Amino acid sequence: MIKKSVMLNPNFKNVLSGDSLKTTLADGTDAMVLEEALKKRSGIAEIYKKEGLNINPLLLIQLPDRKTQQEDLIKAEVIKILKDKYGLTTENGKLAIYLSEEHENLENISRNDNETEVLIFKQAIALGWDCPRAQILVLFRDWKSLTFSVQTVGRIMRMPDPDTGHYQNEILNHGYVYTNLGDIEIKEDMARNYVTI
Repeated sequence: MIKKSVMLNPNFKNVLSGDSLKTTLADGTDAMVLEEALKKRSGIAEIYKKEGLNINPLLLIQLPDRKTQQEDLIKAEVIKILKDKYGLTTENGKLAIYLSEEHENLENISRNDNETEVLIFKQAIALGWDCPRAQILVLFRDWKSLTFSVQTVGRIMRMPDPDTGHYQNEILNHGYVYTNLGDIEIKEDMARNYVTI
């Protein structure tokens, strides 16, 4: 059972011209993108609670898959913001890291009630990784450009409780992507049908 769609930068102006997308969030900092995504995660968690569902939505932060010092700086900045502003750390189990050189708090992460709220990863997560409670994806400007495809949004497309199917509350039936990328292309594959602008 998959979600009805993936919403790109909800509550921000997005303009699609052909295959190219421009968004007002492109002017935002990485910290602002993170703040919007965490607000959405929090809101979704509250809705699950009100509905009596024991599901802790997972926010995914995807770092570019390039091995330069810049990526290390982005990772360090994100970890610092998550710790200082939101109290999310690997020590308290709220943050997980899935990078080739670092694996933290990954045990039982796919369980709907797992305490981890945020996962930082690169491309390695794409193959064979299954975590239906993943609902929000963050991509930072440092990607330079990105072609949205089923591969990109696939990680947040599964419903956390396939036996139940879709929920009464529509907010729970969608995935959410937040990005400050200046150049986004929506690929003419199945992603075109799923990404809502």
